[in-house]
Amino acid sequence: MQTIYELVTLEVQNEHVLEHDLPNKTLFSVPKIYDANGNLNKRCYVYYTYRNPESGTLQRMKNVYGGANRCNTKEDRLIILSVYRVKLLSLLN
Repeated sequence: MQTIYELVTLEVQNEHVLEHDLPNKTLFSVPKIYDANGNLNKRCYVYYTYRNPESGTLQRMKNVYGGANRCNTKEDRLIILSVYRVKLLSLLN
């Protein structure tokens, strides 16, 4: 007959395994915009992660710069990067 301790630890172990089941995890993260806190001397870009099918872990993909860094204002850069972000999200879906 099992003791209460064995029953509780078995329950916790099963719950932990189910928590990390890969089919329940997303294939990618939502693309985000890095704007360097408004510093126009630094490059702005869109970044995201995608799940590697071989290892099952999320890996960061190359940054998407486009032509955003040629703009001289923060607002213009954000407009361009927002378009890239929306298009990238639709491609990932």
